[in-house]
Amino acid sequence: MRLMAVMNAKKQQQVEPSSSPHLAEAIDAANRKIKNYLLRQHLSLWHPISTAPTNHDLELKVLDGESSVILPFPCRRTNAGDWINADLETGIDIRPTKWRPWQKQKRASHGSSPEATFLTK
Repeated sequence: MRLMAVMNAKKQQQVEPSSSPHLAEAIDAANRKIKNYLLRQHLSLWHPISTAPTNHDLELKVLDGESSVILPFPCRRTNAGDWINADLETGIDIRPTKWRPWQKQKRASHGSSPEATFLTK
């Protein structure tokens, strides 16, 4: 009996979203901030190359001797499993080890900067 009284009291304390629109807006805003934070955290993590999606701009880590290097341009794995420089749309000969979504803006021009032509076939 006492348990039911406590449960009824808690139920009465719950606020209906329609009765307090400001509270509902605050909850929605906090929920969006949490989801955005978690998404940023997930996107910043490195994933094994075996899980890399095809036809998406990716940031890649490749081995350079004994250390790993992050490529300064977006790469894309084709349906055939080949890697291309996504800015120049040219094939590249690399053996990446990890990936994460490319989060930097694409370059406006396809100029021949040293980093844009790095490792092109």
